[in-house]
Amino acid sequence: MRTQKILSALAVSASLSLGIGSARAQDIDSAIQAYNADKNADAAILFYDVIENGDDPDARIKAEYYIAQALRKGGYFLPAMQYYGDVFNSGGAHPYFLKATEGLLRIAEQLGDDTLIPEVINKGYTQDFVRLKPVILNSINYMIGMVSHRRQNYTEAEEFLKAVSDKSELYERARYLLAIMAVRTASDQQAEDYGVALKYFSELETRLATATADEEKRLYRLALLGKARAYYSQGDWQKSIEYYEKVPRFSPEWYDAMFESGWAYFQNGEFGKGLGMVHSIQSPYFDDRYRAESWALKATVYFQMCHFDRSRKSLEVFFDLYEPMADQLRAFLEGEQSDEELVDLIDEGSDKFPEEIRNQVLANARYLRFVGAVREAEAELKKAEREFPEGSFKAYLTEMLKDQRQQRIALAGKLVRELLRRESVFLEDFLNQARIIKFETADAERKMLEAGKDITKGPRAKGPRPHVPNARYQYWAFGGEFWIDELGFYEHSIKNECIPELFE
Repeated sequence: MRTQKILSALAVSASLSLGIGSARAQDIDSAIQAYNADKNADAAILFYDVIENGDDPDARIKAEYYIAQALRKGGYFLPAMQYYGDVFNSGGAHPYFLKATEGLLRIAEQLGDDTLIPEVINKGYTQDFVRLKPVILNSINYMIGMVSHRRQNYTEAEEFLKAVSDKSELYERARYLLAIMAVRTASDQQAEDYGVALKYFSELETRLATATADEEKRLYRLALLGKARAYYSQGDWQKSIEYYEKVPRFSPEWYDAMFESGWAYFQNGEFGKGLGMVHSIQSPYFDDRYRAESWALKATVYFQMCHFDRSRKSLEVFFDLYEPMADQLRAFLEGEQSDEELVDLIDEGSDKFPEEIRNQVLANARYLRFVGAVREAEAELKKAEREFPEGSFKAYLTEMLKDQRQQRIALAGKLVRELLRRESVFLEDFLNQARIIKFETADAERKMLEAGKDITKGPRAKGPRPHVPNARYQYWAFGGEFWIDELGFYEHSIKNECIPELFE
């Protein structure tokens, strides 16, 4: 039997009195009466008194569950989670075990919690769950699959995710995680065929093509993006491009689709279109985005086409922008900021911290959920201080909420550190790639000089007009201004300037 609490124990004495003027050792009937009358604050106080001072073991057991119910109904979701957790961690012998399980799932849905409650459910998994309603059991299977996926235990994750019924509203989410795992497995095995992942993504594409709910539309876009990436990974550049282009314009996933398609165009030998994608994402419309790799792509395309002067200029801009950023990021990673200081840094920004990196963290869905839980704890704490009379229950509740807030701050701070470390590694990798291109560019120019060729480029002749696919498109030369409806449709006219005898 589990006796561990869902969260850390609180440093509050359980023997505090309810306060001057309050009733002592209320019976369970009075608490239930207040609960049924929707006097949730009064009911919570009375249930607490039964737990702390009651003589009837059965009444205390009932109060352990119903105090969570009263708090949840009263809008105190974080304390309710703790009380549900106490009952849940008592195990199947507790008569309210399954009801507490359902309560935890409601709280997880209410708070968007995909971390703490799923971990608790995972640790307390029991065959008693088979007695739950299918909708609840599907939620549990999805949660455990998600936790196992996060831990890279793909065998267990697959078992639980496949157990999610196709009648469940979580079915598409489960299939998406299965697709992501299939991509990772194929990548780890250095496979040439990503067919398993493509099958999952195609199923989602079909099921969600006419979706109207926001979450389903988001999964549809992610399925398109995932399918494009899977095709790219198996070297099918044309199919990859086809699916990148299906990602809806101006959707949250559109930027990633455009940028990644730039690499697909490059791999497919469509260098003008690859540069066109870089041109779009380097427009003012995306000034709040982290665009380090776009400069690496730009320099790589120019190098491939032997436009060494343009490659060098692209690299100069890249180094000017991102070498100082790498230094700033490294300084923060080597610092000793507290979790709260890191969260404040991301929320408020600083002239000593790179804004592009900050925006990357702010775009992270898990970070937003963690910070949302911090704000929830703060809001519930203010509400409790206003709504409850002075006494032991208020003292216990407010200390609990302060502890809950600190736990969420710790989660958010840990995630910020992980994200900053990841971005630092990525940025160092981009810088190293750029240094290699810079060396190769200098070496190529040396070869040209030794062969008596001119490396000083004057104004180039205007290139040929790009191909216009059909009558739905019109050709407009870029006149120095970006227009929002043209983003994603730019194509550079670029001529191969490689000298065959020097660069075979």
